[in-house]
Amino acid sequence: MKTSILPALSCSRYSLSGSLSGSLSGFAHRTAVAGGVLAALLAAVPASAHDGDLKLRDRQRPVRGPIWREADQGDGGTAGGGFTSSGVVLKAWFPLNTFATGVQNGNSCWGWVSPAGREYAIMGLSNGTAFVDITDPGASVIKSFQPGVNSLWRDVRTHLRYCYAASEGGAGIQVFDMSQLDATGATTLVRTVNTPSGTSAATHTLAIDNLSGYLYRAGGGGNGLRIYSLADASNPTFVGAWTPFYVHEAQVKTYTSGPYAGKQIAFCFSGLNNGWASPAVRIVDVTDKLNPVLLSTTTYPGARYCHQGWLDEESRYLYINDELDEGNTVTVTTTIVMDVSNLMTPVVVGTFTNGNTAVGHNIYVKGNKVYEANYRSGIRIFDIGVDRLNPPEIAWFDTYPTDDSANFNGLWNIWPYFPSGTIIGSDIERGLFVWREVVRGDINADGFVNAADLGALLAAWGSAGGAADLNGDGTVGAQDLTVLLGAWN
Repeated sequence: MKTSILPALSCSRYSLSGSLSGSLSGFAHRTAVAGGVLAALLAAVPASAHDGDLKLRDRQRPVRGPIWREADQGDGGTAGGGFTSSGVVLKAWFPLNTFATGVQNGNSCWGWVSPAGREYAIMGLSNGTAFVDITDPGASVIKSFQPGVNSLWRDVRTHLRYCYAASEGGAGIQVFDMSQLDATGATTLVRTVNTPSGTSAATHTLAIDNLSGYLYRAGGGGNGLRIYSLADASNPTFVGAWTPFYVHEAQVKTYTSGPYAGKQIAFCFSGLNNGWASPAVRIVDVTDKLNPVLLSTTTYPGARYCHQGWLDEESRYLYINDELDEGNTVTVTTTIVMDVSNLMTPVVVGTFTNGNTAVGHNIYVKGNKVYEANYRSGIRIFDIGVDRLNPPEIAWFDTYPTDDSANFNGLWNIWPYFPSGTIIGSDIERGLFVWREVVRGDINADGFVNAADLGALLAAWGSAGGAADLNGDGTVGAQDLTVLLGAWN
């Protein structure tokens, strides 16, 4: 049984107004709706491309509370005992109410590193986008909030000094200049892009191929990919589209070696009828923006809604989540593994699970680790260095204390790419989490094993247990020193 959330926290009044800007036309046939008042409310919600999303069915009140930072409270990373974890330490937590007035839910997140090396979390919210300085993760600080159209969905991406935010609520792509974050903590709305005319102003997700300098707008109004040049990063310019299928999310990569060198390839998590029919990974050569070419279509056993995925760093394996298989075609959180070394003939080579029952949502790969945001079970980390096809789970932090059921609450997204090793996560009801992964030998939990940890170990020499007891034998001594030196740097 999970630990309950902090008793000191309270829930704000639940409001459906404004933030439920997604379409519910597909929702009615999926869920029995009781009550005339709710039926009338649903009828009043404007249509959008994201029909039938079950996050609407499972909406809950946002959890309210004060900002929790390790620098202020230092209780070992548990935030008062409200969360459970293994191998992941909480550094800061920003509940939704701490960002701005009227925030009803969190959604996606991304990260940015300034030219000076300062690290920022970018948090999508129901009514805007927030920028948080996490350079010192345990003393993280909200720096800027930019309002946006109300919606359950918002996605954010970065290129050079610009952040791009878009939503199923419409209003196109907001372009924010982040160049003054270091100096003044300010961001500036440069413009909102609504090209091409005649297409939906809604967007489901964004993808950016930073190497080639193109932004891809996925979904929104049933769209596939709409493609924008970032030659002028402050002014995305529409240059082409791929529209035969709805694209829910995409990863786009420029290949720099091997048989596809020079090619820009989009891995599209897609289907017909807004993704509900013919779910599959469709690999598209988008090098020629006026003439994208479908290279292959590959589905997998038990496919229900092909949601998102990420390549490993060798571009051999693609790790995929299906947002509707848990609780339907499978009983446990399942990650699909596809060999995409031949883009014309991808092969499903296996699946893996941690035995949990939560729904898988977003996946990223960094080095030899797969990082997953799995709704009610939080962040889950797997070691593909041990086994690429069936990696063991090595760490986790659960942001939804009540249960791990296959419902659409909890952790929406994560971003593990900060140079410092800091990880961020965006939670629908609980806001922004800032974490560090525990490294064996990293006694002070700063992400590195170095002289500071050696000093901590020597200061604890001969004592019983504690963080310096690296081998868990109950005493700090020579064996712990051996572990630390083996993990040095």
